[in-house]
Amino acid sequence: MKEDLTKAKLPTTPPKYLGKNGAEIWKNLVPYLNKNKKVIKADQYLLAQYCSAYDIYRNAYENVKKDGLQSKKFKTALNPVDGSVVAHDFTGYAKNPSVQAVSDALNKMNSLGKELGLSPKSRNELINLKEPEKKAKKKDAKEELKKFFA
Repeated sequence: MKEDLTKAKLPTTPPKYLGKNGAEIWKNLVPYLNKNKKVIKADQYLLAQYCSAYDIYRNAYENVKKDGLQSKKFKTALNPVDGSVVAHDFTGYAKNPSVQAVSDALNKMNSLGKELGLSPKSRNELINLKEPEKKAKKKDAKEELKKFFA
């Protein structure tokens, strides 16, 4: 017997490839998402991408907390004769690559979160999708009644 994918819900067990943080967010989101009638099993791939981005975000953010946003750069001048350090000159700052990883992961999470209905605005848009259909049906019924009684 074939499984009806429109009624199947997201599995509660996270995919094995997710990291610790990704698996944890999966476990927190699945019960919430499974309550939504519009979420189907096929959405698990979007959720997996969201959880992967969350995992990257958390790991990169930990690195930023540990190593900072940037680090000092120095140019070391060596004596050509004996190789000893002659000067250690400050040349500016280098951005921690994890800062970009945090930004990229947050952008990915925001994009996927909207598709999954995880923001107030996207939830509202999902709810309001049915209103124009209802209004159109009511209008059609009113028009039909007018025609009938005219």
